[in-house]
Formats: sequence, C-alpha cells, structure tokens
Amino acid sequence: MEKLLLSEQVKKFMDYAVDTLKAMDGAPDHNEQEKAEVLNRISILKEYLKDVERSYLENSPADTSAPVDPGYITEVGHS
Repeated sequence: MEKLLLSEQVKKFMDYAVDTLKAMDGAPDHNEQEKAEVLNRISILKEYLKDVERSYLENSPADTSAPVDPGYITEVGHS
C-alpha cells in the first residue's frame, strides 16, 4: 500500500468527515440500520484520524534535544 502524504491524509479524513456529517442529518429519526451505519462511519473516521496523526508524526522533526536532568535544576536553584 502506498504511503500518503500528510496533506493527502488530511484531505481523506476531511472528505470522509463531511460525508459522515451528512449521514448524521436527521439523527432523531434514524432507524437502527441508519444508526449502525453512522456509528460505523465514526469508527472508520477514528482510524483515518489515527492515520493523520501517524503521518504528522512521521513528517515532523523528532525531538533530538537531551532532556534536562531534574537534579541539575535543583542544583542551580531553579524549578
């Protein structure tokens, strides 16, 4: 499976989110099948959001700085 760019992941998520919102129209009158369909779409939407997060993390710089030693902060009198 080809890896999508971050912008493509976001577009995929947003397009599906808009379609999901449309499927929610008339929610008070939904029958069980319509309700199940919307809940399934929400579940898929959550997976798409995870894909967006993963893509973002893969495309953002890693934190390469060394963590500050709490003992050092105590020694110099700052907290």
